[in-house]
Parts: sequence; C-alpha cells; structure tokens
Amino acid sequence: MTVLEKKKYNVIRAIMNDTDSRRVTEIERLYSPEPCTYTTEELRASVMQRTQDFYDGKMELIPHDQMKRKVVV
Repeated sequence: MTVLEKKKYNVIRAIMNDTDSRRVTEIERLYSPEPCTYTTEELRASVMQRTQDFYDGKMELIPHDQMKRKVVV
C-alpha cells in the first residue's frame, strides 16, 4: 500500500466513523459534481455571518489590486 493509498484509507475510515452531520455534509459538497449545492437559506446565513465578522473586526480585507485573478474559459 502506497502512502497516498494509506492516507485515503484513513480519511475514508474517519468519514465512516464521523458522527458530525455538518462536517459530513461539507465533505459531501466538496466532492459533489453539482455546481452549487447550497440552499438560499444557507447562502443568506453565510453572508450574514461574514458581515457580522467584518463588523467585529475578524476579517482582513484584501485590496482589489492585490487579488489574484483566474481567467475562466
């Protein structure tokens, strides 16, 4: 068994034994072929949380000219 195969096996075993439904859902979304699997309520909650984090000073803003752009073709 290669190192990568062993890592995959350990990750799969950890997922199988995981009881945190939120974490399992996030992992499922990570590997889902769907372009967007978030509900409007989840998106709204995420925006509200990020807005609150901004007002609480928990976010560091990145100036527009420092952002790396990725051209999608």
